[in-house]
Amino acid sequence: MNCKQAQELITGLVDNELSDLERSAIENHLETCSRCEAAYAQERALKIEIRKVATGMVAPASLREKILSDQQTFPRETEVPNRWNKLVLPLRRPALVLPLLAIGVISTLYLVLWTVQPVSLTALQLQEKIVGNEVSLHEARSQEELNRWLTQAVDGKFGPMVYDLSSLNVKPVGGLVQDVEGRKMLVAVFRGASLYVNCFTFIGTEEDAPKNATVFFDPAKNIKFYTFSEKGIHAVLHREGDVICILFSNMPTEQLLSIVRGSSPHGHVRMPAESRL
Repeated sequence: MNCKQAQELITGLVDNELSDLERSAIENHLETCSRCEAAYAQERALKIEIRKVATGMVAPASLREKILSDQQTFPRETEVPNRWNKLVLPLRRPALVLPLLAIGVISTLYLVLWTVQPVSLTALQLQEKIVGNEVSLHEARSQEELNRWLTQAVDGKFGPMVYDLSSLNVKPVGGLVQDVEGRKMLVAVFRGASLYVNCFTFIGTEEDAPKNATVFFDPAKNIKFYTFSEKGIHAVLHREGDVICILFSNMPTEQLLSIVRGSSPHGHVRMPAESRL
């Protein structure tokens, strides 16, 4: 099975609508394709969130009373000869069906637009907690030790993006692994006297960047860089293959972007098979 075929079956897998043969084929594909696995996790998280919110939705009492009191929509009982017609008649009246369909479509759009946000914004919220010392970190004495621990935490499926930050006088102090919408996010924390640079690495696409991010294209590297800021926290997002890295720092955006564009990424760490055991 290729990725195009898998994409066509992801929704069916989430909704439990596949045959045994289709389910077996796509599950085997997901085990070896991190991109499709991320798409499946995102689809599943979206469906769970929509169902969770939908169960608590109740029509306002005033709207219910207005619909039920409309004699054209719900005629008096003398005009409805049997119980079956009571159930079917409302569905045969466009005056009721169209408003209900409109309410359903609007509610669905509202849920999709307001309950789902790009992973980068979720990462920004986590970054704010790190700055406020609201989360505990796994301590590390060196960058190699930190990279090894982070990679082993996801069974070697991918590793943190590695950049040379020695010119910034920051040192690795620790990291953490966060589950975000069904995806694992590796966080490496570097601190100096008054400066911090934190690297968030996860499987994804450039669609995970904020919609209002500023985009810079480097033709020499053939890479797009997305910058965004909030509450004094500046960020640069870029992609290498199917791995996304977001660098957060308190240095000015222009300086952070210049450092990222001017240095060559050393790639993301992948553990040898024997090290994953």
